[in-house]
Amino acid sequence: MNQDFELLLQDTIAALSEGVAIFDAEANLTLVNDSFCGMNRDIAEFLRPGLRWDIYLREAENRGVLTPDARRGLETIEADLLDGIDIDHSVQVNLNSSKAHLFRIKPTSDGGFILSQTEVVDYSAQADAAREAEILLSKVLEACPTSLTMSRVGDGKIIYRSPAARALLGSNKSCFSHFSKREERADFVTALLPDARVDDMRVTGVRADGTEFPAAISARLIDYRGEDMVVSSMDDLTDELAVQSELAQQRRQIFQAEKMSALGELLAGVAHELNNPLSIIVGNAEILKEDLEGTSQEGRIGKLGNAAERCVKIVRSFLSMARQEPLNPQPVSLRGIVETANDAMASVAPVPRVRITTDLPGNLPRVMVDEVQLAQVLINLLTNSVHAIHDAGIGDAIVIKGQREAKSGMVCLTISDNGPGVDDDIAGRIFDPLFTTKEVGKGTGVGLAFCHKVIASHNGIIRLEPKTDGGATFSIRLPYLTD
Repeated sequence: MNQDFELLLQDTIAALSEGVAIFDAEANLTLVNDSFCGMNRDIAEFLRPGLRWDIYLREAENRGVLTPDARRGLETIEADLLDGIDIDHSVQVNLNSSKAHLFRIKPTSDGGFILSQTEVVDYSAQADAAREAEILLSKVLEACPTSLTMSRVGDGKIIYRSPAARALLGSNKSCFSHFSKREERADFVTALLPDARVDDMRVTGVRADGTEFPAAISARLIDYRGEDMVVSSMDDLTDELAVQSELAQQRRQIFQAEKMSALGELLAGVAHELNNPLSIIVGNAEILKEDLEGTSQEGRIGKLGNAAERCVKIVRSFLSMARQEPLNPQPVSLRGIVETANDAMASVAPVPRVRITTDLPGNLPRVMVDEVQLAQVLINLLTNSVHAIHDAGIGDAIVIKGQREAKSGMVCLTISDNGPGVDDDIAGRIFDPLFTTKEVGKGTGVGLAFCHKVIASHNGIIRLEPKTDGGATFSIRLPYLTD
């Protein structure tokens, strides 16, 4: 039984993480565990049963395991034990490994003693390190350019927000206010909960000033003090979408120019082939009309002549669009070109009740354009508006406005009406050559394509603006002269 207990005691001491060395009454080492050897690696070869206490201390100092002060401290404790002095038999020393260890000596019943060694945990150093880490994290978060927030899932209460989030989204207490639409907030939570993450989900955000903006939100679901928290970042996509829209517009402009170039060659060939036979038809129709004047055939010859004249006009339209006529740019006032177009419309407007008004500032800058071609563009746009109002029976007003856009270096003219507008499903095709919404015999599909060609040749942009309250709005942007 004593042998079994001794084996159990040895196994227990061996399993301790604390270093333990047992010396007998003659101060000879009788038992040492692996932890003690690990803490004294440089003298581990000496740590065998039978090692005398004084030799241990000497070799430990010689091998740099103990400092001289540490050796003297342990010698003093051992001497006090022999003298029966009841004191705190422990000493904390700084080893040459730069770590602090606590040595304790406890007497045994047989007159020996137990030397224990434990590494001292410097809690103050750990606290300092934690504070430094906290300060660093705080600085990183405060400098973070991302709009970062942490909020509770249940009630949306915000626990933390970065300065960037405060600048973009304001200082509301709940993250619910960051979403313009309640259903988008619900969709966001629904997408977040299954996988505890959401990446670049498109939503409509609300800025600090209450205005809405297109946003992308990414988030992670974490546990914080037993509660589900959402760590999220919301990015304002306004500028990014504007750039994408501008790039898409430029691609459409390039594609349109390529189509116009290819179609121009085709139309030129067709128009030239049709021009001569049409001239013969028109000429002979005039002769027949004179010969058959007053007869029953006069009406039929008149219809034949009118149809031929229409064909001639269509051919001329084709030639006008296909022909690469040289520009004659001059520094001109847009007000003068608008007045020319208004004067031309006064005599051809089919509906007297359609009012054409202008709103042009007096300091509108001049532009370097071909006055004749630009006036023709305005006349085409005004004519289309008048015809749309007349055919639909909707609307009665057309407004021409102008403004300087200093940021882009452009002057913008808008032609807006309160007519039926342009359906969304055809808005992307209205500048295509030969595309028309007018009835057969009333439109050639050349007018808007011609307008696009002319404006592009002046390094400008023409487009149909998105629908708002009704009607249609075309905008023309041209570089202005700085004088």
